[in-house]
Amino acid sequence: MCTRLRAVLAVHLLAVLGLAAPAAAGLFDVRVETGRRETALGDTVAYDLYSPIMTGTDPPPPWPAVVLNHGFARSKRFHVRNARYLARRGIVVLVPNQVSLLGGASAQLRNIANTQDHVEWLKERTATPGDSLFGLVDPLRVGLAGHSAGGAIAFEAARALGPNVEALLLLDAVPWSRTLGLATSLDVPHFASLRSEASACNARGRVRQLLSGLSFPSDDVRLVRATHCDPESPTDALCALFCGGTSASRRWGYQRLLYLFFQDALGVPSVESRPDPSGAAVLRGVTKGVLVVRPVVPEP
Repeated sequence: MCTRLRAVLAVHLLAVLGLAAPAAAGLFDVRVETGRRETALGDTVAYDLYSPIMTGTDPPPPWPAVVLNHGFARSKRFHVRNARYLARRGIVVLVPNQVSLLGGASAQLRNIANTQDHVEWLKERTATPGDSLFGLVDPLRVGLAGHSAGGAIAFEAARALGPNVEALLLLDAVPWSRTLGLATSLDVPHFASLRSEASACNARGRVRQLLSGLSFPSDDVRLVRATHCDPESPTDALCALFCGGTSASRRWGYQRLLYLFFQDALGVPSVESRPDPSGAAVLRGVTKGVLVVRPVVPEP
């Protein structure tokens, strides 16, 4: 698993090298459903649901789905552009608000349980005739992603959901101590972690400890000079003030790698031209120093 994903990420480094974005061959229009739902725990959660709109030339449904979790003290509005980017390329995206994490461990566990419930809710809706989501989501191609504390939530939810989750992507995740203790029990077919430079905002790159605890090989993928704000799109001045600024190019880099990971992990037909995957181009990109990949092998 690790070798294949490492090759995938190496090819997709080209998308972050300052090259022109791939030409669109037929991007989807997007429908956005904004609402509130009550989870199985009784929490009322605001959400945005981004769905591709079918045309005559686009790949037909059912489409894969991704639940994208925001970070601590943030909200769904900080991933509007990320979600729309995925949906325009054939992925249904649910971005829920989290229950406030100021409640400590109990609030963490509620958000983990709510994320599991969001996955089941999407599957229930796509199986319900008359629902606007009926037939649009492939229940066998569901992924989770999360930024900062949202990465810890996504990680623990993926562990609990087991075979109901096909892919997990961490975006400069900040795992809790409990999350680190659960690392060895994660079993997901497709996994990747992207991170920014170590700083106070990402607990000095604590996600590296999580990778070291996994039972399978992985990669520590670092976007050079990126900050904790860069996985968000849009971000805001408050994050930039406390976490060291932000860059439009690095935000796009995170966004692009977010999409390319799920495109491969969830089998999404491309609706755009792909970057040149030649080994020479990858080597030039790594030499430029915009991204560093360090293999992490579990201890025997």
